[in-house]
Amino acid sequence: MKKFFCILLSVLLLSMSAAVTPYAICIEHESETYWVEALEDEYFFPDKNSDFIKPFAFYSNPNRCHSFGDYLDTNQSLLYDAIVKYNGGLTGTPSTVKYSDGTEMPAFKLEIKFPENSFIVKVKTAKDDIKSAVIGAITALIDDYPEYFWLSGFSYQYSYSTYGTDNYSVPKMELSLSIDANSYADCNTVKSCYNQLINAVNSFKITGNTRYAKIKSIHDGICKMTVYTMNVPMAHQPTGVFLKGQAVCEGYAEAFKLLCDRENIPCIIVVGTGNGGAHEWNYVQMEDGKWYGMDVTWDDQGTIYYDYFLTGSESINAVFGKTKFGNGTESGGDHINTGTHFSSSAFSLTYPVLSAQSYTGVIPMWDSEAVFDNSKGFMFIKKDAVANRQILCTYSSWAGNAPSTNKATVSGVTTCGKVNITSPVSRTYTIVRLGDVNKDNSVNSADYTEIRNIVLCKQKTYSDKAQFAAADVNGDGVIDAFDAIQLNCELHGVTD
Repeated sequence: MKKFFCILLSVLLLSMSAAVTPYAICIEHESETYWVEALEDEYFFPDKNSDFIKPFAFYSNPNRCHSFGDYLDTNQSLLYDAIVKYNGGLTGTPSTVKYSDGTEMPAFKLEIKFPENSFIVKVKTAKDDIKSAVIGAITALIDDYPEYFWLSGFSYQYSYSTYGTDNYSVPKMELSLSIDANSYADCNTVKSCYNQLINAVNSFKITGNTRYAKIKSIHDGICKMTVYTMNVPMAHQPTGVFLKGQAVCEGYAEAFKLLCDRENIPCIIVVGTGNGGAHEWNYVQMEDGKWYGMDVTWDDQGTIYYDYFLTGSESINAVFGKTKFGNGTESGGDHINTGTHFSSSAFSLTYPVLSAQSYTGVIPMWDSEAVFDNSKGFMFIKKDAVANRQILCTYSSWAGNAPSTNKATVSGVTTCGKVNITSPVSRTYTIVRLGDVNKDNSVNSADYTEIRNIVLCKQKTYSDKAQFAAADVNGDGVIDAFDAIQLNCELHGVTD
């Protein structure tokens, strides 16, 4: 489904006497109409020759260290802040926008007043300057605040007076933010869907105690609940994921950011092209301060893949043509940043530098339950997992599918076993099989008894960090009764 952004510029001038102020007042009246077509964001298959099936299956983030709003100029920032104060339009006045073809769209109308002589434009380029300010502000808002999912077409009227010799001062603006009528009937529908969206984000279950584990839980959860579908209502918004379970790449990326915002994980939305088609994905910042690529859409192939999970610019995917992710600017990468939402605007978003290498150095196996912790050097696996089937590497029987830049060997498949990565980085992970505290490659009642004895002070706790981590079943940093209870429940097939 294509989204069209219609921008109607209608100049409304105030008529005042020049004798009242030392600045002359403009009295000309001009109006122009601009039509702007937004970039499509429907590209899906990472490999055009792929025969993989289609998938079947709001928070103010205090940890947000990259805000597109921080890169705006003064006028753009004034509009950006004003729209945020209106909660993206929710607290504005329900209205309509009438386009030149006679079509009317529901909209939120915002009456914006700027501080005196704060919004200044050049006389010779006034119309273009104001247009740039509006487009820049809304472009940044779309990606900083995906919960404002209704931001699409818009129109505006403004008044201005001369300020000095070469400038105009804009004291106020009437901004109408139109709504995708194919998805939302009116402003009340938007408000209802907004509340449903917030509730859905709040109730989304995220597991794990490390940033990696939480991100993997978000990634996998979105893949499991979403079917990639075009030409359906809400497909281009996070509401498509949370309320309908149907979305295109834009919905996937915006849903992912909303959940990262909930967990205070630094995350941004990236717009550009993927394998030549308009596309949208994410960058995530890990505890090491580096940014990594994340493309939940392309990883969702019915089976969950990790070719585009916390990947680096030089990382080679395993099964989708064995191409590198790219740094966002090079033509050789399969993800190229444009940062442009409007085809008629030169304004583009500014992105952080992507890490050259992936977060782990290896690509987890398809539908893998392995969780990596770089800070501790652990690879966590579940009680029934086979360690060498958790990663795509030269050790495994899937070596033919693994990229040549990812090489690893697995020595030992139980707690305290090792995963040694030799390329593209040199790194070793210690295997932690959750619950396998006695290192016998099995999780059973003997392990439960050991944890229980530690809790009852009948046995000393483990000095070995991997053993301790295996006994800390719920990952809260201590070995206590909750770990014994959880392991006992797992052994007896009891789920919450």
